Amino acid sequence: MGAKAKKIALVLACYLLLLGWNAPAQLLRSFLPAEMRIGSFTGSIWQGSLRQFNWHQLTLAEVNWQFTFSSWRPALQLELWDPQGIQGHGTLRGWSGLQLYEWQLSAPADWLQQRLPLPLPITAQGKLQLRLQQGELGPHGCVNLTGGLINWHNAQLATPLGGLDLANIQGQLSCNRQGALALVLKQNSAHLNLTGQGNLALDGRYQFNGQLRGGPELPDVIKPLLSQLGKANDQGLIAWQVQGRAF
Repeated sequence: MGAKAKKIALVLACYLLLLGWNAPAQLLRSFLPAEMRIGSFTGSIWQGSLRQFNWHQLTLAEVNWQFTFSSWRPALQLELWDPQGIQGHGTLRGWSGLQLYEWQLSAPADWLQQRLPLPLPITAQGKLQLRLQQGELGPHGCVNLTGGLINWHNAQLATPLGGLDLANIQGQLSCNRQGALALVLKQNSAHLNLTGQGNLALDGRYQFNGQLRGGPELPDVIKPLLSQLGKANDQGLIAWQVQGRAF
């Protein structure tokens, strides 16, 4: 190849690189699944934002992203925002596999309650917060989680017969052998005590099994409501199970 041809090839390569770097974010629409709906895109494919994100039961007003590198791996820094639901940020990174890195999410408790059918007519109050140091996802679901914690701060349940004070509920997240997200939950307050474990599969199916018991200050008017969940055993524990599909 002559010197002139090399110069032309170099100019052409730089031009194509410039086009790719400034490619509009709108181009991403053609690569999204049909069930994922986006209102509008702004910015480029490397740094941009989208508005009115809808996928199954998840709705977000805005998602911002920026392409970068994390631990020598390609990564996307994401910010999620919705005035009525999830807010948070974190990083997706990896070459062949997908890793979640330093994620923090928060949502009002009633946002989750609207997606989980409960056996009693109650309304959840308080704030949910999720922290995840690192996680790995594979083709069959959850592979590994490190530092996965979920907290329900100032947890309360409003029922037709009065309110239940649950204090702060803590849960620890991990992966089970089937690739589902596993949760171990503990809660203790003067009104109620709850322990249990559950899982969320990749296809959205969830199941939770727990035991609950009324606390020393549980209002008398609430006790008949708890009895609707089942009969207490000799230790005063009521077995509780809920299952369904989140998305």
